[in-house]
Amino acid sequence: MKKIVLIAILVLVALIQSVAQNEKITLNVSNESFENIIYGLEEQTGYHFYYNPEWVDSLLFTVNINEGSLNEILDKLCQPRNLSFAIMAGKRIVFTKDYKLKTDFAAAYIDYLDNKQIAPSDTVYGLPRSKKENPQDSEFKVYTIGSPSVNPRSKTATLQGTIKDADSGEPLVGATVYIEELKLGTACNTYGYYTITIPKGQYKVEYRQIGMRTVQRNIIIHSDGKLNVELEYKPEALNEVIVVAKEENNVKTVRMGVEKISMKTLKQLPMGFGEADIIKSSLLLPGVQSVGEASSGFNVRGGSVDQNLILLNDASILNTSHFFGFFSGFNSELVKDITLYKSGIPAKYGGRVSSVMDITLKDGNRKKTEFGGGISPVSGRLNLEGPIVKDKSSFIIGARSTYSNWILGLLDDEKLKNSSAGFYDVQGNVSFDINPNNSLYLSGYLSHDAFDYYAEDAFEYQSFASTFRWKHIFSPRLFSTFTGVVSNYDYTMKSRTDSTQLNNVQYKILQKTFKADFTYHTANNHKIDFGLNSTWYDLYPGNQWPVGSTSLITEKAIEKEQALESALYIGDEFDLNGRISLAAGFRYNFYANFGPKTQVNYLAGIPRNEASIIDTTHFSKNEVVQFYSAPEIRFSANIKLGLDNSLKIGANRMYQYIHLMSNTMAMSPTDVWKLSDSYLKPQRGDQLSIGFYHNMRQNTIEASIETYYKKLDNILDYKGGAQLVMNDHLETDVINGKGKAYGIELMLQKKKGKYTGWINYTYSRILHKIDSEFEEERVNNGEYFPANYDMPHNFKLVFNYKYSRRFNLSANFLYNTGRPYTAPVAYYYFNDAMRVYYSDRNAVRMDDYIRLDVAANINGNLLRKKLNHSSWTFAVYNVFGRKNPYSIFFRTENEQVKGYKMSIFGQPIFTVTYNFKLFGNAKNDF
Repeated sequence: MKKIVLIAILVLVALIQSVAQNEKITLNVSNESFENIIYGLEEQTGYHFYYNPEWVDSLLFTVNINEGSLNEILDKLCQPRNLSFAIMAGKRIVFTKDYKLKTDFAAAYIDYLDNKQIAPSDTVYGLPRSKKENPQDSEFKVYTIGSPSVNPRSKTATLQGTIKDADSGEPLVGATVYIEELKLGTACNTYGYYTITIPKGQYKVEYRQIGMRTVQRNIIIHSDGKLNVELEYKPEALNEVIVVAKEENNVKTVRMGVEKISMKTLKQLPMGFGEADIIKSSLLLPGVQSVGEASSGFNVRGGSVDQNLILLNDASILNTSHFFGFFSGFNSELVKDITLYKSGIPAKYGGRVSSVMDITLKDGNRKKTEFGGGISPVSGRLNLEGPIVKDKSSFIIGARSTYSNWILGLLDDEKLKNSSAGFYDVQGNVSFDINPNNSLYLSGYLSHDAFDYYAEDAFEYQSFASTFRWKHIFSPRLFSTFTGVVSNYDYTMKSRTDSTQLNNVQYKILQKTFKADFTYHTANNHKIDFGLNSTWYDLYPGNQWPVGSTSLITEKAIEKEQALESALYIGDEFDLNGRISLAAGFRYNFYANFGPKTQVNYLAGIPRNEASIIDTTHFSKNEVVQFYSAPEIRFSANIKLGLDNSLKIGANRMYQYIHLMSNTMAMSPTDVWKLSDSYLKPQRGDQLSIGFYHNMRQNTIEASIETYYKKLDNILDYKGGAQLVMNDHLETDVINGKGKAYGIELMLQKKKGKYTGWINYTYSRILHKIDSEFEEERVNNGEYFPANYDMPHNFKLVFNYKYSRRFNLSANFLYNTGRPYTAPVAYYYFNDAMRVYYSDRNAVRMDDYIRLDVAANINGNLLRKKLNHSSWTFAVYNVFGRKNPYSIFFRTENEQVKGYKMSIFGQPIFTVTYNFKLFGNAKNDF
């Protein structure tokens, strides 16, 4: 029987070669790269080509063949570098160098294969530590997992392990494991760990990761056991030809509204000052927007900037920007993975009502030391990583700073010319494997900003966070992580305008968090996540003290606040019947505001103000001032409508117990955070979403339509003239309201090929309603009005053209409707004084926002063994030089109300950045 099968295969290969020889092709190119010629042949013939780009790097061809055969063209391409090719089944063509693949075998060899018997082994094959395993050898080994004598009555066994980068030893987040015979797969977690329960037997297991070579392992599994795999980097030229039908994609995954930001794509995007910016790049995704340039924070599906939970290695970061919002607070060179949850948020996350951005740092190279960095006209960065104990522990650290004062010196304004502004940050991570089941991780983050406006005001702010994690594997099916976090944010404002008012104001918020997260994989492949987390808040609302002997300011301190926010959660993700996948979660929150505290009591039936204070209530230390508890529901469903189509439904409810007090349109470093108490109730957000997903061309093109409706309760607004800093009775200036947001998001993305990128359009509305039994606390007569960040039409285009592995061009185009504002529409005289009559709240809109950015990335020689791998990035931000409005403000001058428009960038911004990496390969950058 084996002989018949083998003969049939040989006949099939011969027929394929004959067809290829008869197929007529026209090819006329001049000084064209091997890569581009192969790409053109793929488009013409439908064949998939496999080769190593290093064999043909920097090689150019001139070919003029009319109505020739495919073999004739390939022979021409193979001559300069002694290449050979073989045409295989499945329309695949494999190139080899310095040897030929044998596709015709003698009859004697067929008889040998037919009679040779190979018995399975009970040993796990391996090589001595001193020898490097040949990846090709691993493809043909049979790996025996477990022992037949262990738990012989069980019909299933669990395969577990880690998937890492072969070059650096970094765990590969999201790498997939797939078994074709069972049509079953799973994905790695943040630590590169996977587990899958399968029937006992013999299988071929595929391990995949985007940008890496797919590997296969032949296994015989008898009982629970481990199989670790390392994946090698796959040169970009193969991206056009690899079939990706088994990879995770937007059709297969159960959750919707989840965005993964590729670090490679991020580094190629044109940004304002030449720095790859995690926060700004997220604004190119559907449903994500900001109020304008030079603004920190972002808005997701109608949420305000404080309704986004941003985690850096599980540490909550409250301020994510540098230099007035021009730079991201995160060093992209140290980031391994970024996931943005807009909906379908897992039950393990809580504390915000709109979105979660989870940022994971690299562990560091466990194989070799690498040193790199970059320099631009306004900032520089340095990064160092390497092994502490090879293959067992590693570190990575990076630092950035700006030297931008020379820009202020070029300005005409004398005060700005003598002002100063700058920032620096340091981030790092250390990982250590104690044994196969226990690992420790320690990460840190420090950022500092300072601005000194000559002879007037100054402020500085800083963030600090540290995370300690212990990863423990109890069994092949039970995985756990225990985490401790300390996170701090503080700022100091210095007022120096008036000698009698010289003073400093300091604000600080400290968070201490403990988390215990568990993942359990059942025998029928349910993935159950459960655990608990708890955060203790210490909030110092403000300390003010005089500076100098002439100051008349009296020292003052706002009473400290403290609270505990805790939650228990459980979530289950499973495949119901092959067509329907479900993810359901339940989270229960507990929140308590503790003393010591002196609570002011107000007269009922009238608006709260200082005149309505009747008495106070004192709460002693650790006495509960106010307690809240509430359940949260999370649900996602994926209904597969075929191999390339699916329908998804998602719903979630979330609560938020910490609030940003800001009456500005953009998030400011000197805004005040406030904890929920007896007067400030927790915010609540309910979201329902539904989407349709369709993939094309073997999952290289993804299309999606998502629509959502979000309801918000207990959102905040402020009375006219509200004082938010150093206010003893902040609750008197705050008004509670509600909101609603709805929209539709259309997305088309091409993920592979010479031309990649995406195009998306979003129509959305964000409406707020501030109603009250007291007329003076109503806004817009108690009717809905557009929020400050309501921009109904939003169009974004991201385009990347990879001319070669050394050169690529990229461009962004953004358009959105102008933001709303409240404008004076008339003025009148009353009691001999001019009065201004304003429109309804946010009834008028600014001009539309339009911006085009372009960038070119040029990489140096890509030889593997090279001291320095360098690249240049040339970018133009705001190519059109359009004066997009940031704000509209009005002044009364000579009894006339005059309006003014402020723009941040009114001309193109040109930047150039030089990047380098010593002792390492910059493969992830091209």
